[in-house]
Amino acid sequence: MLSEIYFYILGSLCVSNFIVVWKTTNISVHLYKFLFFYKKNDLIFTSDDLEDHLAMNCGKIGELLICPLCLATHISWIVALVIYLLSDCTPYIILYGTFSWPLISFLFYGIAKKIN
Repeated sequence: MLSEIYFYILGSLCVSNFIVVWKTTNISVHLYKFLFFYKKNDLIFTSDDLEDHLAMNCGKIGELLICPLCLATHISWIVALVIYLLSDCTPYIILYGTFSWPLISFLFYGIAKKIN
């Protein structure tokens, strides 16, 4: 039981860290440019430029990557699934994580935004 609490806290911190880093730094721009091999005609330099580009050109996937709560929800179930597969946790951690970690990560993101 205690190990499941540790895994729950670990998963929450992992998701929160990912969302804060994704939304407050330019790592998303660097990843986008890496995945699309630094196209010469792209004028994407900041995360705001990337968000505009994704909103106009990528449809539902772009919305998923722009919205911190949507992205946190999908990252949460992926992290929870990995924790379940790698540990002896109950499968309910997937449900617990999916429905609670996005809110926790959004709160951390709000705090990080206020600090900046």
